[in-house]
Amino acid sequence: MLTLDNISKFYGGRAIFDGVSWAMPDDGRVGLVGLNGAGKSTLLRLIAELIPLDGGRIVRPQRTRVGYLHQDSPEMGGRSVLEETLSALAEARSINRRRLELEEILAREHSGPAHDAALNELGDVLSELERQDFYSAESRATAVLFGLGFRESDLDRDVAEFSGGVRMRIALAKLLLRRPEFLMLDEPTNHLDIEARNWLEDYLEDYAGGIILVSHDHYFLDRVTRKTVEVARGALIEYNGNYSYYLAERERRFEQEFAAYEKQRAEIEHMEAFISRFRYQASKARLVQSRIKQLEKVERLQPPVGLEKPPSIAFPECERGARRVVELRGAVKRYGELTVYDGVSLEIERGARVALVGPNGAGKSTMIRMLAGIESLDGGERIVGDRVEIGYFAQNLSESLDYERTIYDELSRDAQGMTTSEIRSLLGAMLFSGDDVNKRVGVLSGGERARLALAKVIARRNNCLLLDEPTNNLDIVAKETLLEALKRFPGAVVIVSHDRHILNQLVTQVIEVGHGHATRYLGNYDDYLAKKAEEEARAVARQSGENGNRADSDAPDGVSAAGATRNGSSSAVKSNGDAAANGNHNDKPRNHAASRSIDREGERRRSRTARRRADLEAKIEAAESERASIGVEMNDPNFYLARPDANQLIARYEKLGKEIERLYEELLGFEAAENAG
Repeated sequence: MLTLDNISKFYGGRAIFDGVSWAMPDDGRVGLVGLNGAGKSTLLRLIAELIPLDGGRIVRPQRTRVGYLHQDSPEMGGRSVLEETLSALAEARSINRRRLELEEILAREHSGPAHDAALNELGDVLSELERQDFYSAESRATAVLFGLGFRESDLDRDVAEFSGGVRMRIALAKLLLRRPEFLMLDEPTNHLDIEARNWLEDYLEDYAGGIILVSHDHYFLDRVTRKTVEVARGALIEYNGNYSYYLAERERRFEQEFAAYEKQRAEIEHMEAFISRFRYQASKARLVQSRIKQLEKVERLQPPVGLEKPPSIAFPECERGARRVVELRGAVKRYGELTVYDGVSLEIERGARVALVGPNGAGKSTMIRMLAGIESLDGGERIVGDRVEIGYFAQNLSESLDYERTIYDELSRDAQGMTTSEIRSLLGAMLFSGDDVNKRVGVLSGGERARLALAKVIARRNNCLLLDEPTNNLDIVAKETLLEALKRFPGAVVIVSHDRHILNQLVTQVIEVGHGHATRYLGNYDDYLAKKAEEEARAVARQSGENGNRADSDAPDGVSAAGATRNGSSSAVKSNGDAAANGNHNDKPRNHAASRSIDREGERRRSRTARRRADLEAKIEAAESERASIGVEMNDPNFYLARPDANQLIARYEKLGKEIERLYEELLGFEAAENAG
């Protein structure tokens, strides 16, 4: 059990936490949420003992290790990726060196006190190495690195060759390799693509220790966490469910708290009005004093958390463009000898909601730059429709900002038809509030500049948006605000994102890029994954069929392997018939009866298989129908508010997906058996 006992932490006289108590079991899965600056990262650093408490204590079981992943890129260099990852096991390596020393002592001393002491200590050392799984360290490190997106060729490269984002992945790999009893993860998915995020989700679901997680990824929080703790106003508010449950439950609690707050405020205003009206009337003096005493005793409720709603984003009104917004015909793109696209054609229509997906390096950013006209083509053509205004966003656009202007002035320069109030509201949605808007752009961090660059794209009268990782530097509230705005946007949206929640809630088409091609799938990201799974299942079935056909082709005399067996049996029957002709007449009826019995058994077996196959197909159809129905509900923007059982529905949706996969595997097994037969 990890316990916070009356802890306090102050910065410059401001109380971040003041007398906070909370507890988490050893295997807890907790999502930590709250507004920027509420104290989420501070709480993780306190638990990891990286900063001191100003009061109270943090208690955890003896010999438990706490691992902390922070958001800042660590300094690394001088070692290969694999060696840097294995350096996380410094303690275990030290213990292993002691093992070698003890073994040397035992080799010299065959008896006596030194021998006995070394033997006893060696037992403890071996137990600790076993507990830390030291001997499989290199294979575990390689598996973790591959899961986080590294390739075999990366393992021997110097860490210094990689960007800060890649070094963050190495830091995460080191932490996972150590396997501490408590994991404190601050935005672990910031530098991971979808495949690596999926791997990390699976890894953390099976993790043996406790996890406290800060993330702006809605889907990731839903999959990994079982409880949610909101940090607000120096307190910790616990919810017994994942992030989706928290959203619905917080809304319910807010309505109750707001009703109580409004009721009390009305009562206070009524008493204050009575006191003000009759204060100077002698006949009412006793009543006035009574009301004053009542008012003094009232313990005034604070406005409920969430009363100040985040500002919304309103796109400026844009002109209706052509039906075909932008099109590539036979587009070719090369970088030296590397051909990224060779004759790819693609069309984006008005109002489309399109996601570009594919592994890192597949060409997603190249494709979106080609559509934007930023990247010149080496062949083919790019066609832009009439009256189409394209807005393009990428992280490196922050380099084009004027560093001498203020944030407000820099956005105002590009805001088309927006009022001062709308400009400030947009800046608020991009996490610039109050006096922050008067900061000079030159003093902003890289993430802040990226948010300002995104605001500039939003502020123009575009009717087509091409967005490359627009949510990387947004917190979870700002992400939801942008998502709701993009849903309302009347033009076309093409997006590259690693956020599965965004891809499931926004897009209606997925275009997979890679190996020089672009393949379109209808539906959101989960629909795309389901269709990819179906394609892989069909490919496996075809491969099984081809293997069966190859086996048939190896049979003697050009007949199938099964046919050869049947012909052999027929020959045996014929030989028996010849024997009967030579005098064993009674054998012939018995052989015919045996043949009929075999035929009947085969027919019954085929009938059972057909019934089982039909049963599987019916179950698959029913499960897919139910899953599709739930998917429609989940795509409703008001899903979490309208359905109190949203969490159970999501769990049912995921369970149905796994059940459909299992049923398809069983069905493919029947098909493979039939092909083999």
